[in-house]
Amino acid sequence: MAFLGLMSPGLLTMTTLNTAIDRGKNEAVKFALGAVVPIFIQAHIALLGAEYLQAHPQIIKDFSKFAVLIFFTISILFFHQYKQRNIKVKTFHFHIQNSFLYGMLVSLFNPLAIPFYFTYSTLLEMQGILVLHEPYISIFVLSAVLGAFSILYIYARHAPRLLSRIGLVAKHFKLILAVIMCVLALASLFNGFR
Repeated sequence: MAFLGLMSPGLLTMTTLNTAIDRGKNEAVKFALGAVVPIFIQAHIALLGAEYLQAHPQIIKDFSKFAVLIFFTISILFFHQYKQRNIKVKTFHFHIQNSFLYGMLVSLFNPLAIPFYFTYSTLLEMQGILVLHEPYISIFVLSAVLGAFSILYIYARHAPRLLSRIGLVAKHFKLILAVIMCVLALASLFNGFR
């Protein structure tokens, strides 16, 4: 889940790519190691929220109804961005020499991490795929960290090759996200009427 979630050009992946180009592959790997430290904490926080929802099932039913609106809205936004074909990915440019610390700092500024893990852990729990008890919580968090590190490592090691292909992937990725969000909205709508 983390591997696929970070695959698209975004804050962490583009900053990893930028670090690999500016400072070299080894420094980009150190950046990736630093970036996964906050992910460990963020995924734990998200699972605690999901565990709270499990104890209060009425909130999940209300959330499912609200999720339809959210997913449709996000789908429309991604489709609008795709139609504009105006892909601009920002990276942070701190003047920090320690790549590990730099990775931790950039990852802390990632505003979508906790909602990402919260949403997917809740969806997995609702489907009966994820059990919100130990050792499953630790396995989920460890998997999120390993998945995130794996994709960041790929970005770090293959920076020049990826840099030449990012534009094509990014251009169509917004459309893919729009379709996925629309499917999730329809699935939530369908589940709401059952």
